[in-house]
Amino acid sequence: MIALAVFAFLIGGLLGFLPWSVEGVSKVREQDTAYGLVDAVQIELERMGFSLVEASTNRLTGLYSSFDFPRESVNQFDLLLVAKRKGGQVAFEQVVSNEPTAFLNGDQLEEGTNQELLTKEMGGVVYFNLTPQQDPISLFGYDDGHKETFPWSTRWIPEEERYYLIKCSQFPLEHRHQHHPSNGFLGLQVDIQWPYKVPDPSNSEGYRRIPFRFRNHFRLPMAITR
Repeated sequence: MIALAVFAFLIGGLLGFLPWSVEGVSKVREQDTAYGLVDAVQIELERMGFSLVEASTNRLTGLYSSFDFPRESVNQFDLLLVAKRKGGQVAFEQVVSNEPTAFLNGDQLEEGTNQELLTKEMGGVVYFNLTPQQDPISLFGYDDGHKETFPWSTRWIPEEERYYLIKCSQFPLEHRHQHHPSNGFLGLQVDIQWPYKVPDPSNSEGYRRIPFRFRNHFRLPMAITR
């Protein structure tokens, strides 16, 4: 009887740790998936092309004028990429205005105000969501009547499945990796965050955005060449 009582006591204690163990395994798996997204992020940035990535991470102005000096731009953008919980595919979601942490921690369903385009300093326009021919560029553009159309449907990731957020931004002024046309490369600060969005049937949108303060982060520098 004493041996059975001791055995039951030990088993009960061990079972109490089981939920923590399962949660720990899940966190490690998600962290491994985040680490494994690095190559996929690089490929997606290269696919988008230097000009689009440069415009969608706009931070500095006065870079292309011989009569001006580089300075912080009024229009600072963040480039958002997303991936599913299982990893693998990384897709360009949208370009948003750079927002303070206080905004990101609120109840908003977006990371910032969506940006449609950027007019370049030396002329010309770079579109972020739809081309002038109304073909989709980002997932934000795909949602505008294209997500059910082949071949666009093969690239569509439903909102509730965008578990990882990859936020790309340029380095600030005076940083040794700050962007300049003479560099020949574009240095980026990459912040992989999760969970970003999760399914929520009670929400009319079908998903719930997790506030910034409750996300895990994996940060790294990255660069693409012209």
